[in-house]
This record gives sequence, C-alpha cells and structure tokens, in this order.
Amino acid sequence: MSGTVISQLIALAFAPILTRLYTPGQMGELGFYMRLTGFISAVATLRYEAALPLPKQEEHSYLLYRLAYRLSFIVLAVSAVILIFILKAGIGVPFSWWFFLFTLMGSACIVLINIGTNWSVRLGQYGMISRQKIINSSLSNVLKWIFALFQFNTFGLILATFLGYLASSIEFLIDFKKIQQRFKHYVSKKKTRVLIREHKDFPLVSLPHVFIDNAREMLVATFIFGFYSDVIYGSYNHSYTMLRLPLTLIGVSLGQIFYNQASELYNQQKAILPLIQKMLLGLALVSLVPFGLLFYYGSEIFGFVFGSNWFLAGTYSETMSVWLMINFILTPISALPLILKKQKVFFLMGIGSSIIQVLPFWILHWMKGSSDLAFMQSLQIVAYTQALWLLFTIGLLYYFAKQADLKAGHKA
Repeated sequence: MSGTVISQLIALAFAPILTRLYTPGQMGELGFYMRLTGFISAVATLRYEAALPLPKQEEHSYLLYRLAYRLSFIVLAVSAVILIFILKAGIGVPFSWWFFLFTLMGSACIVLINIGTNWSVRLGQYGMISRQKIINSSLSNVLKWIFALFQFNTFGLILATFLGYLASSIEFLIDFKKIQQRFKHYVSKKKTRVLIREHKDFPLVSLPHVFIDNAREMLVATFIFGFYSDVIYGSYNHSYTMLRLPLTLIGVSLGQIFYNQASELYNQQKAILPLIQKMLLGLALVSLVPFGLLFYYGSEIFGFVFGSNWFLAGTYSETMSVWLMINFILTPISALPLILKKQKVFFLMGIGSSIIQVLPFWILHWMKGSSDLAFMQSLQIVAYTQALWLLFTIGLLYYFAKQADLKAGHKA
C-alpha cells in the first residue's frame, strides 16, 4: 500500500510539469497505450497469478507460477499476430509500427510485474513490491520530462512509460531465474492439471470480472479516440485519472480496513450495517468539498494546476464529478458481495454498468457525428446514468447487508 501511495504521489507531483510540456493529444495517445497494455496483460495469465499465495506447499505454488508464465507467452504470441494484422491492414492508423512493438513489450513487462508481485506476496516480500512501484513511477516520470526537452513528443511519452515498466520488471525477472533453478525438479504435468482444476474459479469467475472491467476501459478509449479525436480523449483521460486519484490514495486502504472488519463481524454473526453506515457517511462528508469544488470550478482549477491547454479536461471533470464522487463513496464497501456471497448478482450489475458506460459514446456518434457537442452530450449521459446506477448499487448492498443482519438475529 505504501509503495502504491508513494508512486501515485510522485506521478501527481510531476503531472503539472508534464501537462505543460505535452499536449492533450499526445497524452491521449499515451493513455490509449496504457489501456491497451493493461488489457492484454490483465488477461494474459487467465488470472492464475492471483492464486499464487493460496497453495499450502511452495512446490504447488511454483507449478501455478510456471503455468501463468506459459499461458502469458501464448496470449502474447496471439496478441502479436493480431497487432501485426491490424498494422498491415491499416486499421491502427495513426499508430506506427513502434507503437505496437512497445505495446507487446510493455504488456510482457506488466505480466512479469503481476506474477512477480503475487509471488512476493506469498513470501511476504512486500519491500520488493513497494520498491518496484516507486522505481516504475520515478523513472518513467523523470524520463518523460527529459524526453520533452528533446521534443520526442508521443514517442518519448510511450518510450518513458515502457522503460519504467522494464526497470520495474528486471528484479522480478532475476527472481524468476532463481525460482526456476530452485524448483526445476518439482515440475509435474499431473500435479499441474490437478492445480488447474483446484483453482478453476480464477479463469472461470475472476477472469470475466477483470476482462469486463478492462474491456470497458478499452472500448471507451477506442470509441473516443476513433470517433472524436486524440485531444478529446487526452482531456477526458486526464480528467478521469485525476478524479479517480482519491480511490488510489484513500479508497484502497479504507477498503482493506472495511473488508477485514466486515468479514470478522459477519463470521461472528454480528451486525454489519452500523459499520457500513459509518463508512458511507464518513466518505460522503469527506468527498463533498473536493468534488463540490470540481463540480463548480473544474475548468478553472485544471487550467491553473495543469496549464491553459487543460481547461477542456476541467470542463469534463465538472460533468464527471458527481459520478466519481459516488464511486469514491462506494469503492471501500465494494467487497461486500464477497462477504455476503452475492458475487453473481454484482457480476451482472457490473455488466450492466459497463454497457451503459460504453453505448452512449457509440450511439450519439452514430446519431450526431463527431462534434465536440456530441461528445459532451455522450459524457453527460454516461456520467449521470452511472451516478444513478452506483446509487442503486449502494442501495442493493445496503439491502443485502440488512437481510444478513436480520438473519443473524439483529434488529434492522
């Protein structure tokens, strides 16, 4: 957690500098690159890397570790074929060959980081995880600043981001060689097949969740980038990233605390509604001032902090502030479906949320074309329908928690 927070603070400190050195269009192309590498790397291992901390024996964990790498090699090879086809067919214009090359190499580095991180969690090597997050953020942001001095533009942004991924993955790669040497005598196809069946929930249950979340972000990026412009996507992506920053700095840690406390209360058959009420009320009060200021003065704040090129991003932040404020309030209690065993219901809720977040960008472009007004209307529809959907989600979570308390013999 500390590594995540420090790396985010480094990125936040550099943001006002970099937004004055790069245009929204260039930042938009970087955002698309990060969405694409994130999507490929998220599905490359079929989520078996998340199972690494679970087996009782390290030898069994190593077999899953080895499986995750083998699966990722296959997925990356298939991705390479698809990207080569896109490049040859000209579908990827205006991206050049180096964009697709960095996409594959960046995805491979993120796979190394994801697998290495989960292996480190198993061994309790949290210092390594924090160290690599900080190295990634520090190096990539410093290089973005240096490359701007040489006017490398989009190429410099993507190269710096890739080098950050690469530097962060090197220690995990070295560790991979040591682990292979240590466990090479434990390779067993039969045991691997048993472990695949034992942990089948990861590709069958966890992967669809991750796939939908990443596919949604990828489709939104593709539609905005393809239907409108890199400038509009760059402004949207920067605004969306800044508004979600509280989720990283505050929401993640509060979510961990809530999950531990709510799990303990549920297992002891104690009431969990008071904890939920306390969390929701506290976050609502905390979020009112910052998100309220963005609602009324987003364009002025973004223009002052990030430079005159980012007034448009501030305008988008005014539109999205209510949606992402409710998202911030909801995030820490979003683990409740796991505790209450309502994963299927909220998986369907997630699909519904993704559909209403993606469709307006496509439908309004089809109806009204590629104007700035058409995009703003699409964003308004997305923002306010998402806000209502998240309020409904909070209400549903509250209802299920209330039913659980009544079942445990507590008064509503």
